Amino acid sequence: MSFQEDLLAWFDQSAREMPWRDSRDPYAIWVSEIMLQQTQVATVVPYFERFMHAFPTVFALAAAPQEKVLKRWEGLGYYSRARNLQRGAQLVVSAYGGKIPRSLEEILKVPGIGPYSAGAILSIAFGLPVPAIDGNVIRVFSRLDTLRHAFDSAQPRRALSERVAALIPPERAGDFNQALMELGALVCKPRQPLCTDCPVQVHCQAYAEGQPEQYPYKGKKTQVKTLLLDVAVIQDGQGRVLLQQQTQKGIFKGLWCLPWRVAEAAAESQLAGQSLCWGESMTVIEHVLTHRRLQMQVRSARWQGANGPDLVWVNAAQNQDYAVPVAHQKILDFVRAHPLLFEMYTQA
Repeated sequence: MSFQEDLLAWFDQSAREMPWRDSRDPYAIWVSEIMLQQTQVATVVPYFERFMHAFPTVFALAAAPQEKVLKRWEGLGYYSRARNLQRGAQLVVSAYGGKIPRSLEEILKVPGIGPYSAGAILSIAFGLPVPAIDGNVIRVFSRLDTLRHAFDSAQPRRALSERVAALIPPERAGDFNQALMELGALVCKPRQPLCTDCPVQVHCQAYAEGQPEQYPYKGKKTQVKTLLLDVAVIQDGQGRVLLQQQTQKGIFKGLWCLPWRVAEAAAESQLAGQSLCWGESMTVIEHVLTHRRLQMQVRSARWQGANGPDLVWVNAAQNQDYAVPVAHQKILDFVRAHPLLFEMYTQA
């Protein structure tokens, strides 16, 4: 049997059940693919179901307040995905009448859709033979062909895209792309690949060499930078905490955070122009992002100032309306667990 036949026969028997696999709706597939970027399937499933319930069509997503969209995304991280997804929906509605483009050239004009997600949407929803190259596919073909180069530049990715495109069976383009991703996720894993269970073992040069874990070759490793922050827990007399919506560019744009400052620039604060008295440190909480490690010095604080549209007092235990990033949710969890630590510092 050919590589394609072996792979698809395995996929027909072993494909995991996922809610978006019951649909050929390009909008649902688009949402699922954006959520799945850098996020595990098991994590995505409940988020996908809640998101689709709140925004069942591209029109609903395009018209929704951004704050509501970010709230539904809360906890998934990488919030730029949600902002770009909504921007993309708005373009699809305004420029394409709500119909997601069916050509590679046009769909790549949609914000948030890159070559991988374009290939996934076009092949799964429309059956077009367009490759979808993600980390799983890179790993599978690096081992199949013992590719001795990294994929941190455009040329190797173009070559791999051409290689995969030549293999796609026109009648099962979507299944083929999904099968490759499924193989990488379940069998051809980064560490301890399950080679004895692999349906395409006979086609794999790395298996024949006996050294599959040497592939794919690694490029230059991105260093994780540690960022030292002071984060203020400001409470009022009712035990509510002060959140501020982030309006500046950055990973938390549009989200509601506890007031913070970069520790090395102690004179600067997100509550610039307000009277903010920083107190002692209560704990240090870490949160790791893709290329940054946040070391957050959690400080009690007192604030005297006027309320504004970007400020809100919330019950730390019952915040249902404001999207808070996971890093600051960790701090709110600490506040809930240690309420007495912050009682002495309340709004005057």
